[in-house]
Amino acid sequence: MKVNRQDFLNLKSLIELRKLTEGKFKNKKIVEQLKLNGAVTRSQKGSRKYIDLVKEENIFLLLKNYNYNIDSIEEIDSYIEDIFNKKSSRDTIQQYHNNSKEITSKSMNGLYVSSLQKLNIKLDDNTINILPNDGLGYFFFHTQKVEISKNTVIVGVENYQVVWFAKRYEKFFNKPNILFVVITPYMLEWISNLENEYIHFGDYDLAGVNIYLNKVLPRLSSKKYSMFIPNNIEQLIDKYGNSKLYEKQKQYNNLNCNDVKVNNLVTIIKKFKKGIEQEGLSLLNLKGKK
Repeated sequence: MKVNRQDFLNLKSLIELRKLTEGKFKNKKIVEQLKLNGAVTRSQKGSRKYIDLVKEENIFLLLKNYNYNIDSIEEIDSYIEDIFNKKSSRDTIQQYHNNSKEITSKSMNGLYVSSLQKLNIKLDDNTINILPNDGLGYFFFHTQKVEISKNTVIVGVENYQVVWFAKRYEKFFNKPNILFVVITPYMLEWISNLENEYIHFGDYDLAGVNIYLNKVLPRLSSKKYSMFIPNNIEQLIDKYGNSKLYEKQKQYNNLNCNDVKVNNLVTIIKKFKKGIEQEGLSLLNLKGKK
């Protein structure tokens, strides 16, 4: 979900005034999400509908969940000034967005990929080679037709750095024809037409599990899918987990599924009240294998 300049101003007004007419928000999804996470309640006076502030912190929690690094009214002001009122550099934009779930512009709508082995991919009916190389990724614009072989295994990731440095995670995926793909709305549309095996390599926190269960799985055509979870995930979360990730994501409740390993992961996360982002695995000495 993207928040435009006016709706950022509306969020600021809501915090300051504690009450706002619902119709002021251009993006109606913002209002629905604020109601769902308990930030606001709805009231009505005559024919006019209002939203009343209940929990200010849940507004910033919602922004965090949609990858905006904004924690205060002052940071809303800074964001508006830096992003909307100026021509921002890439570094400035990245400052306000989480690296692990970065927001992309419409001009970059497409597939971000890399591989662990040399792969042949058909791009607009022309065969090209994807070569593994640390620090290198490939981007295919959404208007291009991208085709892969049926034996290519798709690994969906949340973090662009995982695509750029895929070789760091090679020991976790002992299969040929691995293709790392960043999870974006277009990627979800793309995989909905494929029957390739899918492995989810996301964050080991409640938000990461939610993405897998409620965003990825409903879009999959493939009947062969799984979430990569190290065997020693409990020890990893206990020792290296980040409690702030958990505190910001406690609103994710609908995380039950038929996968015992995923359910066990959720139990572990709640037990220690911690989570680990996927890119952290490259820095850890993992002994567990899939």
